[in-house]
Amino acid sequence: MEHLLSFFFILMAAGLLLVGAVIFGIIRLFTRTGREGGESEAQMIQEMYQGLARMEERIETLETILLEKDKERQS
Repeated sequence: MEHLLSFFFILMAAGLLLVGAVIFGIIRLFTRTGREGGESEAQMIQEMYQGLARMEERIETLETILLEKDKERQS
């Protein structure tokens, strides 16, 4: 009976260690990507903003071209 109780205690201790290691790994993963991800996220947002600014310029140019063609047709 004592062997069964010892085995149960060892099994519980191993389970707790495993759960603790998994939780520690997850926390470490999120804190690492939090620091590194912040820089890359800021760069990605900046690139998106620059891309939207270029797209806005292109749309304005296309609108100007279309308006000029409309004026030519009406004349």
